[in-house]
Amino acid sequence: MRARMRCQDESGRDYGVSRAGEEGQTTVLVVGLTVVCLLLATVILAVTTVNLEARKLLSAADGATMAAADSFTIAIEEGADAGHVPVLADAEAAEAVAGYLAAAGAHGRFDGLVVESVSVGDGGQTVDVVLTATAHPPIVNWIVPDGIRIVATSSSRTALTR
Repeated sequence: MRARMRCQDESGRDYGVSRAGEEGQTTVLVVGLTVVCLLLATVILAVTTVNLEARKLLSAADGATMAAADSFTIAIEEGADAGHVPVLADAEAAEAVAGYLAAAGAHGRFDGLVVESVSVGDGGQTVDVVLTATAHPPIVNWIVPDGIRIVATSSSRTALTR
């Protein structure tokens, strides 16, 4: 155990008590702050990974929606508003989505990829696709072993113009 000593400057003036017994206290502070910084970096890495997977899934949903919107048939309207109108059907849209995802290799890129829904609305003009998958963030996999469910929704509208 160290004794506290009175400290004096060169002129002999007293300027306080030496704190020699508190040596090593900064090590605890540095270790604690290092642990906090590593935990923060781990959380940022996990969130970034989930965000990137969600963006990739959204890109796949956009492509699938565009493929479904391109699967229209032409309906010929009669009467005062005579013309040709593109019409989407549920079965053809769902088939186009499945074909696109298979051709793009999406089932290999996303864990647990599921086509939640393919719906045609707005009188056969708009198609909506909802895809879900599971993202597995690094390092924290032992906290969330089943992964984090991500959902991507995309809409596309088909139209003919001259």
